[in-house]
Amino acid sequence: MKMKITILGVRGSIPVEGADFLEFGGATSCVLAEADSRAVFLDAGSGLMHAPDTGELPVSVLLTHSHMDHIMGIPLSALFLSKRKIDIFLRTRNGMTAQEQLSRLMCPPLWPVGLDVYPSEPVFHDPEFPFMLGNIKVSGMEANHPGGSTIYRLDHAGKSLVYATDHEHTEEKQKELAAFAKDADLLLYDAQYTEEEYARMNGYGHSTAAEGLKLLEESGAKKLMFVHHDPRHTDAMLRGMEKELDNEHVLYARAGDVIEL
Repeated sequence: MKMKITILGVRGSIPVEGADFLEFGGATSCVLAEADSRAVFLDAGSGLMHAPDTGELPVSVLLTHSHMDHIMGIPLSALFLSKRKIDIFLRTRNGMTAQEQLSRLMCPPLWPVGLDVYPSEPVFHDPEFPFMLGNIKVSGMEANHPGGSTIYRLDHAGKSLVYATDHEHTEEKQKELAAFAKDADLLLYDAQYTEEEYARMNGYGHSTAAEGLKLLEESGAKKLMFVHHDPRHTDAMLRGMEKELDNEHVLYARAGDVIEL
């Protein structure tokens, strides 16, 4: 079976809406990978609200970190409102387990009920890499991001996806990431800032398209898609930046994109 990738949300930091954000979408980070009769969600931002019905497939959620834009889809997602087991993977951060981190959001007064009230049956894991989800191999490395974040790689039947969002480039980290993403079929890379913006946002934990292009060459990945679009970047702006690239193997991801590997 091929690995099917569906982009559900590509916006960073906060959801946006309106006529200027229709093409690329305004929902925050969420990607669905389907393979080996399994559904694997990468992050659970507001894009999770657009998740298709996965039927009876076993479901896993791989969270990069628990910043609000990456988990805000959980409270009202149909996935968590259904009675099913959901495996949630999230590294312990600041001494807090996955369950403790999510409970910070989903409890009064920030939310009326905790996740334990929902019909779903979440099972929390602090991942030790690599591990297997059926025949899908899941690997991880630490990103460069305030508070920490995880970069994931999924390998299945000779095909591979690398999800590298909420990561700020440094020379050392890019060498590590290039080795981690070596020969990947699809690389999803954080390019929230333009070069001009990055000059002001150094240290905020995000990267640029220029660094993504270098990484593409150094890793030998076959296809690159930029994600975690800045909430101020309109369709016209993103479309213009994509046109400047003039590369059929490099795109700015749009919510609704489907890629088969």
